[in-house]
Amino acid sequence: MYDELSIIRAIQRKSDRTAADTLVRQYYDEIQGYMRKQTRNEEDALDLTQETFISMLRTIKLYDSKKGASFRTWLYKVATNKVVDFFRARSARITNTLPLEDVEIAEETDFIDCIADKDLFEKIINSVNTLPAETQAIFRLRVFGDQTFPQIAESLHMPENSVKSKYHRLLAALRKEFKNNDRE
Repeated sequence: MYDELSIIRAIQRKSDRTAADTLVRQYYDEIQGYMRKQTRNEEDALDLTQETFISMLRTIKLYDSKKGASFRTWLYKVATNKVVDFFRARSARITNTLPLEDVEIAEETDFIDCIADKDLFEKIINSVNTLPAETQAIFRLRVFGDQTFPQIAESLHMPENSVKSKYHRLLAALRKEFKNNDRE
């Protein structure tokens, strides 16, 4: 039987390698998929996944299940911070953009899946990468992590309505930015 809290306590108290291996295996594929969706590059996704788990193991003593956030939520916050740092380091901003008005968006969680054009995807991500870390985190957790607004709010310690508002403003700004740049 898998008792996540017992495994986490074993890592926190005794630096138990077997427990650490169990915890990493539990979330590895999920976090790697989260990274792959964002980077669209297998090597970068693997590197970021590894960095996430190294960081998680170094800071797991700070995780406190009594503060309300689930371990999964806490882990996604660590992963999101790694992705934000990764893209911030690559912050070469692309100025030529394509219009988003041509992209049909049925559900906001399908935002990136609707963008088949790799160049457009990269331009949108480059635009998101210039935003404050908190806004990037909201976007990444929603679009790539498939997290709900309540989960994101819990992870970022923000009111749910603030998360929703920032997310929807960001989508509107992206549409406007790409539409305006296309006309120049």
